[in-house]
Amino acid sequence: MVIMLLVLLLILLDLAALRWGVDSRDNIDSPEWTKRAQRHFNI
Repeated sequence: MVIMLLVLLLILLDLAALRWGVDSRDNIDSPEWTKRAQRHFNI
């Protein structure tokens, strides 16, 4: 039972990461990081 809950939790975390995550392979000057910085910090 505990193993099933852990697997379900990992699946939910994976889905959240797919939905809200960013691609860390982009360098810091990529348009995606710039757009996210402007949206979150209102630069």
